[in-house]
Amino acid sequence: MSNKKLSPEIQAILSASDAGLHVTTISLVQKFLVEHPNSPRGLIDLGRAFAQVFRFDEAEQAFNKVIELSDEKSAAAIYGEIGNLYRTQGKFEQAMQWYEKQIAADPEDALGYLYLGNLLLRQGDFSSAATVFHKALECKTACFDEIHYSIGLVNRSLENYGEAASHFKQAIELNDRHDDAKVALKDVKKLC
Repeated sequence: MSNKKLSPEIQAILSASDAGLHVTTISLVQKFLVEHPNSPRGLIDLGRAFAQVFRFDEAEQAFNKVIELSDEKSAAAIYGEIGNLYRTQGKFEQAMQWYEKQIAADPEDALGYLYLGNLLLRQGDFSSAATVFHKALECKTACFDEIHYSIGLVNRSLENYGEAASHFKQAIELNDRHDDAKVALKDVKKLC
C-alpha cells in the first residue's frame, strides 16, 4: 500500500460516497473529472453514484468509458457493475449476459460467478445456481466465505439443512463477522 496521501478532492469524494451522499458524490466526481477525464476510479465512483439515484443510463455511460480505458481483464469487474445495473432494473437476461462476460474475461475471479449464481438463486433456479457457486470455489481470487454462504442458501432452499449448515459454518470459519451466515446457521441447526 502506498504511503502517498490522498488529495483533498479524492478524500472528499470517498467521504461523500462512504456516507451515502450520492448526489454530493456525483457533483464532486464531475468536478474532479474536469481535470482528470480519464480517471477510471473517478468514473467508477461516478457510475456507482448514478446507479444509487437510479440514473442507470448515465451510470452505464460512465462504466462504458472505464471499459474503453481498460484492457479486457481489468474491465471484467466493470462488466459486473453493468450487470448489477440491469439486475436492479429487473432486466435479468441482460444482467446474466454481463455476468457471463465478466466470467469469460476473468475466469479465475469468483465475483462474476457470485453475481450470476445469486441471480439464478433469486430466480429459483437452484440447480444452476449450485453449479455456478461450485465453479466459484475453484477460482484463485475469491471471497470464499461468500461462496460457502451462497451454497448454504441453495441447500437451505432445497431443504438440505445438514449440507446448508456445513457451508454456513465454513463461511463463519472464514469470516467470523459474517452475521448473515450466523443467522442462517442458527435457523437450519434446529432442522439438522
